[in-house]
Amino acid sequence: MFRNTMPRYEILSQDAMATLDAGWRRLISEVGVEFMSEEALRLFREAGQRVVDNTVFFDPEFVLEQVAKAPREFDMQARNPANNVHIGGDAMVFGAVYGPPFVREGAVRRDGTMADFENFARLSQSFGVLDSAGGVVCEPNDAPLDSRHLDMTYALQTLTDKIYMGNVVSGVNARDTIAMGEILFGGRAAIEQTPVSIS
Repeated sequence: MFRNTMPRYEILSQDAMATLDAGWRRLISEVGVEFMSEEALRLFREAGQRVVDNTVFFDPEFVLEQVAKAPREFDMQARNPANNVHIGGDAMVFGAVYGPPFVREGAVRRDGTMADFENFARLSQSFGVLDSAGGVVCEPNDAPLDSRHLDMTYALQTLTDKIYMGNVVSGVNARDTIAMGEILFGGRAAIEQTPVSIS
């Protein structure tokens, strides 16, 4: 894993930082954020946030309180402990690309397939400079949509021994990713102690 020992520079002035701070606060509290999930809207209402139709108008202090709950640094376990990584601090973790719907062979661009996905996972495994096998390294359009995420996660878990990104396109996919991690890494307690996927 690469360590960034370069000096840190403050790119923006104090005035510029104050402008950014005022901007995000205005956006979330006056413009709001649209959510298409009834469950999310319910949870934000219960947390005391103002909800109008599908738009949540956040109290900036609530957002800062939630952000403060995230750890500044943490470890992730890989199937091969030699490929465990540290997230945060001066650690830099490099991973494969996420999200392309197409692949290219020579001059031909085409839809990605499960075979392409598996080959990209193998390719990620073969490069020592990649700490993570990634997640949706290409969209395998030939796999059934309702079970595609299972095939992709299985490929990442079996064709590589590095950390991987979970599939979080839906709540079902995210829960399945967690369940598969539990199976591979010895149960919920093991992945609660040291995460095995990130997204």
